[in-house]
Amino acid sequence: MKSAASLSLLSSALVLAEKIQQIPQQPLLKDACPSNSVLYGGKCQPTVLGSSSPVENIGLNVTIPLEEARALVENYEDFPWTFLPECYSHDNQKEPVCVFSDQNFAGGRGIYIVTTTPRAYQMLKKPAFSQADALARINKHDNPPFEEHEFPGKGRGLVANKTLHRGDQIFASTPLVITDPDMYNLDEAERLRLGHRGVETLPPATQTLFWKLLDHFKGDPVEDRVNTNAFDINIDDTGMFAVMPEIAMLNHDCRPNAAYFWDQDTLSHYVHATQTIYPGEEITITYINNERKREARMQNLKKNWGFDCSCSSCAAHPVFTAESDARMQAIDDISEALDNWTSSSTATPEMAELLISLYEQERLQASLGIPYKHASEAYSSFGDRYNAIKYAQLSLELLHLDRGFNDVDIKFMLAMAKEPEKSWSWKKRVGHKRFEGECGHAH
Repeated sequence: MKSAASLSLLSSALVLAEKIQQIPQQPLLKDACPSNSVLYGGKCQPTVLGSSSPVENIGLNVTIPLEEARALVENYEDFPWTFLPECYSHDNQKEPVCVFSDQNFAGGRGIYIVTTTPRAYQMLKKPAFSQADALARINKHDNPPFEEHEFPGKGRGLVANKTLHRGDQIFASTPLVITDPDMYNLDEAERLRLGHRGVETLPPATQTLFWKLLDHFKGDPVEDRVNTNAFDINIDDTGMFAVMPEIAMLNHDCRPNAAYFWDQDTLSHYVHATQTIYPGEEITITYINNERKREARMQNLKKNWGFDCSCSSCAAHPVFTAESDARMQAIDDISEALDNWTSSSTATPEMAELLISLYEQERLQASLGIPYKHASEAYSSFGDRYNAIKYAQLSLELLHLDRGFNDVDIKFMLAMAKEPEKSWSWKKRVGHKRFEGECGHAH
């Protein structure tokens, strides 16, 4: 294991950023900078310490005090981070893992990102960083449609203070923290150091939000808060973790009344109502894949969040939980049949209608976009234009709330709602049996 503070890595970080952001340049020998400077923004800029020695030879095994790390970046024109990044590397890892901080992000809310230099500079291309109005609808918490409430045995949660209808935005937030799984390749001391450094770089008001987060496992105070409250996200096909204090205040329910999705362009988490929520009613989301049987759900929640689920679905009498588990098994079986597009398929629109009914009976309103999609495709496969359009429209609404703006299924449903006859599924099953002894034809 070898550790390297950011001074020794800054030259490679800046040169890499240059490669990402600039078009191919003239031969390097012509543009070579003196040994006491580095190439950044198309210009030779002074090294951090103003030393006449090459940058690679200074700053090894050094931790820069926070205010000095802030002052040092003033030597670089248009430097994108508020502080000089602090980095550590691993023998089996090509790129060092660093903590990158921007106190001006999202109108001064700030953010710190623990990742590699290429990924950090790639994020800077996102509209969240590069377009001034990209976050116009985000972090609007001055007059929220909810209030914080303390629930006996559950802790704090959010309660609606006005009637919320399906599709209403409850809030949308940018993360305080984004972390890269690559950080877990580092030694524990190095990993924890990056986390603590990141929190230190957040603006004071944002630090307060971070420290208010709950920590279930009572380990390192920073890492525990991240592990307890982080959500899986995806940025440029790379899985990462993000901490948003607002959504962290929402309690889990296996049958929630709200849904969330991650939008990687704005680096924002959106939360919308998926059914009517009345004043005084708790707003809930699911922390897990809730389309599973009770035991699997409870084990997942206990392992990853440290609590025994007491939602109405999990706490019901064994007779009712057994019926629920049977419905979940039926959902799996019918979904598999509807996904069968071979000549031996037994799928029918009636099966899709049953699937929708099972979802509704299980109170899986947030997930109805998929069974609606199945129904649209099933009706299309038998040449039923208007039912195909009907269910495509229903699917679109719920898919947007549950999957976000750019989900691949949304593209298919948009086309289906417009012209089902041009869908790949159109009349795919005409001639297949819909009922025993009756041939299926277009209605």
